[in-house]
Amino acid sequence: MPSIEQKYAEWRSTYVHAWGEMLYIDYNKKGEVEQKNAITCSEAIGYGMLISVLMRNQEDFDGLLRWFLYFKNSNGLCSWQQIDDKHNRTYCNAPDGGCNSATDGDIDIATSLFYAARVWGRSPCGRHDYRQIAIPLCKAIWDHEINHYTFMPTLGDWVKEGSSYTDVTRPSDFILSGFLTFYNEDPERSPQWSRVMDTIITTVQHQLHLNPTGLIADFLKLAANGLFEPVTKQVLESDNDKDYNWNSCRVPWRLSIYYLLTFDARIQPTLMAQSSFFGSLPEVQAGYHLSGHRIRDRSYSDMSYTAPASVVMWTMRHPNQGSILTQMEELESDKSYFGDSIQMLCLLQSRNPRGY
Repeated sequence: MPSIEQKYAEWRSTYVHAWGEMLYIDYNKKGEVEQKNAITCSEAIGYGMLISVLMRNQEDFDGLLRWFLYFKNSNGLCSWQQIDDKHNRTYCNAPDGGCNSATDGDIDIATSLFYAARVWGRSPCGRHDYRQIAIPLCKAIWDHEINHYTFMPTLGDWVKEGSSYTDVTRPSDFILSGFLTFYNEDPERSPQWSRVMDTIITTVQHQLHLNPTGLIADFLKLAANGLFEPVTKQVLESDNDKDYNWNSCRVPWRLSIYYLLTFDARIQPTLMAQSSFFGSLPEVQAGYHLSGHRIRDRSYSDMSYTAPASVVMWTMRHPNQGSILTQMEELESDKSYFGDSIQMLCLLQSRNPRGY
């Protein structure tokens, strides 16, 4: 397998693009996004900023930061999707909700800013004070992307109180290492971030009680018992919203990084269950029902599933980790923004979970 430095050089040359003095991450090189002229999204900007600070590339970090600042919405959050408007020869927010936010992108952007504040303090010539940008972004995340009654992440700032999505949460937003950073770096809201972490961990524990595989559904909804449980049908994206699918494939990676930082015993059983499940498979494939049976017609692998599975197996020291590394080597030629970016972050954060 190529070294981290080699992988980073390839990732950067493939996905980092310039627009004037700004940079963005091209997440639609293959034209697979429903909005065909889409070029990037807040998730991609967050991934890019995390990768840049973890690789100590301040020039790229500042270019991506300028993109965030340019496309910051009226709530102070990152507009979730930008398009190439060829008619007007410009890049702009997608017409249908592109100015709304997506929670995971904002968490990663804020986390990367706190890391950058620790590593560099501010940009060259003092143009940007990273901490002074991060704190208001934290406030905006709390104000607009956290349910103040359940203390769980919402899907974005477009979810309004009383809507059908108010009590829906997306486990790919369970970025506990980010919330831990907020707890340490955003003192005004430390009690709130502590409550958010505790509530997420309780929810993760409940999912293991429901499904001993440790797999967590793409979307959860508040049930009558006061706990979050897997949705039973499509709520946002597809019939597989109730399964371990393209959102929750990231959960083993996110939980593992938090565990490497804290060794929090409350999530260890879930990580052990996930590690045992993936370690029992001849090959990690792209999507599973929570019972552990693969989703029909998913007889293929993808790096966005394999890399997080590898991280949780490495974290839990599973003896079959070598076999999953072989799988990852076989997937190296199958290039995609999503899988390549997740693999980069899995490698970098497992090596340096503190970020600075």
